[in-house]
Amino acid sequence: MDQNSSRIVAGESNTGRYGLVCQYQFEDGSSQFTFLQIGDKSGAIGINPSLSFCTENYLQVISSCKGLLLLSSIGELGLKYHVFNPMSKHVLTLPQHSITRHVIRSGLAFDGNHYQVVLAHVADTEGAFGGLEMEIFSSDTGKWRRFHPKNLFLPIPAPDFEFPELKTHPLFCNGAIHWEIGGHLLVYQVEDDHCELIELPNFSEDWCWQSALTYKRCLSESQGRAHYTYTDFEGVHTWILLSEYDHDYYSYYSIYDRKKFRWGLARSVNHQDLNLKHQETYFHLGQKKWEPYDASPIAVCEDSETLYLQLPGTVVSYNTRTDVLEQVCTYSFPGENFNCCSFFPFTYGRHIEGESASESLEVGVVDLPIKEKLRTLAF
Repeated sequence: MDQNSSRIVAGESNTGRYGLVCQYQFEDGSSQFTFLQIGDKSGAIGINPSLSFCTENYLQVISSCKGLLLLSSIGELGLKYHVFNPMSKHVLTLPQHSITRHVIRSGLAFDGNHYQVVLAHVADTEGAFGGLEMEIFSSDTGKWRRFHPKNLFLPIPAPDFEFPELKTHPLFCNGAIHWEIGGHLLVYQVEDDHCELIELPNFSEDWCWQSALTYKRCLSESQGRAHYTYTDFEGVHTWILLSEYDHDYYSYYSIYDRKKFRWGLARSVNHQDLNLKHQETYFHLGQKKWEPYDASPIAVCEDSETLYLQLPGTVVSYNTRTDVLEQVCTYSFPGENFNCCSFFPFTYGRHIEGESASESLEVGVVDLPIKEKLRTLAF
């Protein structure tokens, strides 16, 4: 696997077809990465074996952005960060940063030519304790720089530890990296060096307790807008982050506070309705009904109007237009540890799109080839 310059890694990734990546982590710390393609209109899923690989060492996916992956591994001085292009197999291990405190959020921004890696932590400098600080790596310079947003403080104390598999993957959309943190959306505009905290639609004053009841969430982009999807005891809900154009439209009909009203409800699916309408599907999955804590939103596919949800041992697609629920992917897991298998969105390069353009993905259930012999990569 090539460890070449940051420009080579970035320059070979031209985005195209939409898909998913599954990371299956074994008890010994090794992982298997299976790349899945999604049909543009059908929403069907197919495996791409040419991109799939495995690792013998501990490796964690942090972020995916326009064909590139941001990964972390354990080094002598703490976490090491890698930018990886699965299509070309090029990887760049970033130089050591200067952060001595716990990195609470990290993300990747890529414009098609150059990328930036952003690490956020709580500052410990005099007079700024509790404020956010960032270190930013640029592929243009090959170096880190420090950025301290003015008067930006977390609403609740940052946790000392979070399980990586339960974190919400960041989203790069409209020139900004979006993170979920403490009941808020942290938005960093890459070009302008501007940060803001936006209260999430499911925010609660007792967020530390409430967040344990919403389980997994996901950030996605659809029709050029950031979407936030989460589950609770009532159902699965997707909200759109409103733009200035949306504000102009709404304010024409009503008076409201733009700073507080930042979200519009896109769709809400009730668990009880899904239980009643799709009983046969649940029985086929070996479940009598849909439990709120079982459903984890993993992606929203814009072209097929499909919401993908992870259940223990399976992934289902729910078409929000036709109200059709189908099983699309299965996997095995030891005991009750179904969190060993995690999914996140991925955009394929255009040459991959061209190779498979003539092949329509078959509608059916894909069984993930767990423990199948794949190419082993070292990071």
